[in-house]
Amino acid sequence: MSFLAPLFLLGALAIAGPVIFHLIRRNTKEKFSFSSLMFLRADPPRVTRKSKLEDVLLLLLRCTLLAVMALAFSRPFLRNNVNTVNDPSAGQRMVILLDASASMQREGLWEKAQKQAQDSLKELEPTDSLTILTFDNQTTPLMQFDQWQELPEPDRIPAAIETLKATKPGWAGSHLGNAILNAAELLEENEHLGASKIVIITDRQEGIQLEGLQGYEWPPGIQISLKTVKPETAGNAGIQLKPLQETEDSATHSIRLTNSEDSSNEEFRLTWIKHKQNASTNNITVYVPAGQSRTVKAPRRPPGEGWQLNLLGDTHPFDNTLHITPLIPEPLRIHYLGNEQADDINSMRFYLERAFSTTRLQHVSVVGHPTTTQSIELNRADDRLLIIGDTIKESQVDDIRKFIENGHSVLLALKSESMSGSLTALAKSGPVPLTEARVDKYALLSQLDFEHPLLAPFHEPRYSDFTKIHFWKHRSLDPARLPGAKILARFDNGDPALMDLRIGRGHLFILTCGWQPEDSQLALASKFVPLLYSMLELGESRGKLKSNYFSGETIKLPGKSDQNRILYGPDGKLEVPAGTTTFNAKQPGLYTLEESQSVSFAVNVSPRESKTSLLPMERLDALNLPFSAKNNQT
Repeated sequence: MSFLAPLFLLGALAIAGPVIFHLIRRNTKEKFSFSSLMFLRADPPRVTRKSKLEDVLLLLLRCTLLAVMALAFSRPFLRNNVNTVNDPSAGQRMVILLDASASMQREGLWEKAQKQAQDSLKELEPTDSLTILTFDNQTTPLMQFDQWQELPEPDRIPAAIETLKATKPGWAGSHLGNAILNAAELLEENEHLGASKIVIITDRQEGIQLEGLQGYEWPPGIQISLKTVKPETAGNAGIQLKPLQETEDSATHSIRLTNSEDSSNEEFRLTWIKHKQNASTNNITVYVPAGQSRTVKAPRRPPGEGWQLNLLGDTHPFDNTLHITPLIPEPLRIHYLGNEQADDINSMRFYLERAFSTTRLQHVSVVGHPTTTQSIELNRADDRLLIIGDTIKESQVDDIRKFIENGHSVLLALKSESMSGSLTALAKSGPVPLTEARVDKYALLSQLDFEHPLLAPFHEPRYSDFTKIHFWKHRSLDPARLPGAKILARFDNGDPALMDLRIGRGHLFILTCGWQPEDSQLALASKFVPLLYSMLELGESRGKLKSNYFSGETIKLPGKSDQNRILYGPDGKLEVPAGTTTFNAKQPGLYTLEESQSVSFAVNVSPRESKTSLLPMERLDALNLPFSAKNNQT
């Protein structure tokens, strides 16, 4: 039996507490007054030994409880060392799992891993069969059982050695759990009377992923041999980009530095270096003690392209470069269909123009269209929201409905009864009459549906109070004339205030009033801007990428995929075939997808690969893996 947390066994020393308390004799301190002692017989106190235990059963129960608690907290487990008897004449099937993740880029590790793999080949007999797999976050076959069997017996081991020599470690993370399961499935595919063995060659770094192994029912007869390779020099420091916040300076970034527990260095420098050049600039000194991490502001990025942030002073530089895309605000266009002037203080467009501000992350522009426009072009990647503030033409209906069907949002603000025809045309329903509602002083909103995605941001009690918004006028309609429409809010007289009609993948939002001063105080309320942004987020984005990805991660490419596209990366020009919507970046660096609007993204080494301290063997033992009796470390 072994323990995951053996220090908790020291808690068993608390057993001494109940024993001591049972030995303590407490004399009573209470005194009783008697009027006379003449009728009482004198009786001397009975003397007992202080070391005598009383209530022994209660004492044993208390001691047992403390011992069981100490044992439970120490997390005991039984090692599962498999020694099975197989038919020697059937031969052995061996699967070599070779770690090819980014942490294997450390100096000396790959050479040691190659030697361990070649030593494993020497154990093979002519009747044995072999499969070689490399693994990072995916498992890749280099040689399989059928390929091994097809080779002449004298050529098998030399061919395997040449295959191993042609392999290099990559830049992705390491998922040992999936690799072991894939190897076990290969061995289980066909019945075999001989022994089955999985040889794992890895640096066993702390960031390795083990998901999927807990509770797995191992097929009988499989043994696992773990061979751990260690670098010549211990220690490693890593660099990671923290998410950009709206309040931060656009020219600086928050950087998280980590230093492994076995590191002997704690002084590093952060500096910007031009790609493929050694000259550095704008550097700062950072102190990170071993086993700790620090978050610091990076030095200001120099102007121009091709700069990358580097960490200097580390023993192993494989994870010391951080690629950061230059911050370019995402362009968003909001279309307003109406005859109002942008500077008319009594119009809805006046308040709409001032609702959106340009930030470092988004650049929102409002594009106005008079109702005399025959058609509206809504096919650009940055077209996200359409607001209708006046009666539309019949020639505009198809363009607007197509925009909604493609996954965007349209807000129809019914500021007059004359917009009944526009609502009917867009909803493609029967006539939907509008009447002016009778309002006594003002109306208030009620019965808001905070479960709907549009109003979900207001769900918390501190944001859900809409009672301070006064509505002087609004239009009444019968919601039964709009099949499928969902009422999101009502006025206090029961009339619908805000409705959602799904058309295709998008939303047609129907507001039964305007936000100009004549109709309401909505534009002056604190809820107005968040409500518009919520509609904006519901609109489908066709050109948005995260700024940072990790090597080996599958990236969903934006835009249309009906034709070949060009992607520029560290290795130069790559062609993305038509119909391809994903891309797997094998190498860190900056990538640019060429479209009508070019989009860039950065790929870096996963922060898990920077956790190079040795994973405790107890973590693997606790997964009940069928380890053989001997595991090597070199």
